[in-house]
Amino acid sequence: MRHRLFNLLRMVISLGLLAFLLARVGVRETWESLETANMGYLLAVFLLYLLSTVLRSYRWRIFLDAQGVRASLPKLISLYLIGVFFNLVLPSGFGGDVVRIYELSQYSSHTASSITTVFMDRLSGFLALFIMATVALAFSYQLVPYEVRATIIFIFLASLVGTGALFSRSFWRRLKGLSILSSLTQRGVVKELYLSAQSYTLTPFVQAISLSLAFNTLLVFMNYLVALSFGVRISFWYFLLFIPIISFLLVLPVSLSGLGVREGAYIYLFGRVGVPSSSALAISLSIYVVTVATGLIGALIYAVQGYRGMRGGKGSEDG
Repeated sequence: MRHRLFNLLRMVISLGLLAFLLARVGVRETWESLETANMGYLLAVFLLYLLSTVLRSYRWRIFLDAQGVRASLPKLISLYLIGVFFNLVLPSGFGGDVVRIYELSQYSSHTASSITTVFMDRLSGFLALFIMATVALAFSYQLVPYEVRATIIFIFLASLVGTGALFSRSFWRRLKGLSILSSLTQRGVVKELYLSAQSYTLTPFVQAISLSLAFNTLLVFMNYLVALSFGVRISFWYFLLFIPIISFLLVLPVSLSGLGVREGAYIYLFGRVGVPSSSALAISLSIYVVTVATGLIGALIYAVQGYRGMRGGKGSEDG
């Protein structure tokens, strides 16, 4: 019951934020901005989004290979697309990850490895995003306000410290030395998670970071193309600085699929550099539509797989 209330609250927050932003920006102004969209640019962005799914699936496979879990790239791509769909309908940016973990564990029977590979996959992408933002900040810090600079640096340093601890053997020894955790790490699935998490080496992580840099460059470029489709022509540096912060906000479980939070962040950040609120809102909504279109492919895959499973189950019963 409490879980349903939280979900309902997040939905209310999403709709409330959207209603507030539309009222502030103006429905008419937003619609007029949306009407100016160059569909050629938006089609290119959709195709690039599909390409980014391939890159992320390959990055995931790097961690699976490191754990000895064998999964084909087409299978991982389908799971990633299904994850995109569930990110849209579940109340956080991690909802799709939970589904990916569940589906992969059913496919491979390696629950602990499924959990840790998805976590490492997320971490490598997150760290690469803020590496890019920090490097961009070094060359363009004068372009953005102090609070944006501080946010980027803080998240980058926190991610760096967390990653360093993850690969520190002394950290794991101290963690296990804590009495409550020592007993926990000897219990069933917790023990498997503990052993799986500390078994990673830097080699697959560095490889994943390289792919993450490629993916995040593509993500920033997609946002840049969407802006161009609405005639917004500002420095590419702004996108390198703002998109990591927006991506970070989307994983916070405060709204449904980041709806409302995303739009508010686009309006606030890009408004600081002269982009009209109606154009910033149009860019955000277009990115969301591209994500929804990709998620619908995942929904179709999930429905087909469910149908085949039902047919297979029916065939077994009939036999």
